[in-house]
Amino acid sequence: MEKKTDYLDLKRLPNHNHSKHFLNWLWNKPRWLFEDLYEKYFLKKKIELEEAKLELEKKELELTILRIQIQELSEQSKQD
Repeated sequence: MEKKTDYLDLKRLPNHNHSKHFLNWLWNKPRWLFEDLYEKYFLKKKIELEEAKLELEKKELELTILRIQIQELSEQSKQD
């Protein structure tokens, strides 16, 4: 079955085996389900903990920067 198009640069893709794709899906589906469940129930808590740690570290850095700025401003006001 030859399909004709107006686009000359299009080439017909090679035939593929539908049963091969189905077997691949059938073989890998349990692994995909397990990975999704593992991520949902085990990794989610670890990821949330890491995000909270990063947020805390960010806030500590902001606080340190603000302390340094306050200290510089107080030193400048003492000099004036």
